[in-house]
Amino acid sequence: MKITTLIENDVATGHQNLKAEAGLSLLVETADLKILFDTGSSGAFADNAEKLGVDISLVDMVVISHAHYDHTGGLERFFQINKKAKVYINENVKGNYFYKLLFLKKNIGTNHDLLKTYEDRFVFVSEDMTIGDNVTVVTTIKTNHKLPSDSKHLFVKKNNKLVPDNFAHEQILLITEAAKLYVFTGCSHHGIVNMVESVEHLAKGKPMNVVGGFHMYNPLTKGLSEKKEDVIKVGKLLNNKNIESIATGHCTGKGAFGLLKTVMGDKLLGLNTGSILSV
Repeated sequence: MKITTLIENDVATGHQNLKAEAGLSLLVETADLKILFDTGSSGAFADNAEKLGVDISLVDMVVISHAHYDHTGGLERFFQINKKAKVYINENVKGNYFYKLLFLKKNIGTNHDLLKTYEDRFVFVSEDMTIGDNVTVVTTIKTNHKLPSDSKHLFVKKNNKLVPDNFAHEQILLITEAAKLYVFTGCSHHGIVNMVESVEHLAKGKPMNVVGGFHMYNPLTKGLSEKKEDVIKVGKLLNNKNIESIATGHCTGKGAFGLLKTVMGDKLLGLNTGSILSV
C-alpha cells in the first residue's frame, strides 16, 4: 500500500514547494483502488497533488473521517476536478459543529451548501458499510478509554443550544490488503485507543497499520493538549496491540509525537505534506 500525504500541518523535508495547512488529506493507493481520505481545509491539497504527479481525476472514491472543515474544506475543489467518485461521509455531517473557548465561538462544520449542490456525489453513512472489495467504513466506536482533553471545547448545536459533541459524525476507514488491516482514523476524536479497540476484532489476527491524527495538540498554545503521562500511557497501550506501524501527524502535534516516539520507537512514523509511505 502506498500512502501520499497531500496536505498536513507541516511540509516534509525536500518539499518546500508544497503548501501546508491545518488539515489532513491522504491519497491511499491499494492494488485496485485510489482512495482519497479527507480533503484538508481548502483546495490546496489538489495543488500539492499536481506538483506530486497525482491525478485527482483518477480517484475512485473519497472517505471523510468526520464533519470538521479541516477535513472537508477541499471537497468543492475535488468535485471540480473529479467527476465520478462518490464521497462516503457520515450522515451526521448535516449537524452544526463549533469550537468554543471562553468568548471564542467558531463554526468548524462542513459547508452544508455542498451537500445540496453535489447531492448525487454523496453517500451518507449511518452504520458500518462495505464500500468496496476489502474496504469498509466503521461507525460503531467504543469509548472504554477517556476522550482527548480538547473534546471539552467541541460542541454541536441542538435545539438552538450548544451541547458537547459526542462525535457521532466520526468514522473509521478499514482496508485489508496483503494479509494486513489498515486503520485510518482522521482526528481520532473518540481517542485513538478507543478507535483501535473498536476494530481490532475485525483484524482476525492480522497485524494492523494505523494512520491518522491523535488530537493531542492545542492550536492556541501550539503545545500539548494532554498531560505528558497520558500521552505516554496511550503509546504503551498501543504498543500492546498487534500493530505493525503507526503513522501520525496533523492534530497529534510535534510535542506528542516526540513523547510517543520515546515509547514506540521505529514503530511510529510521521505524516507531513509530501511524504510517501509504503507500508
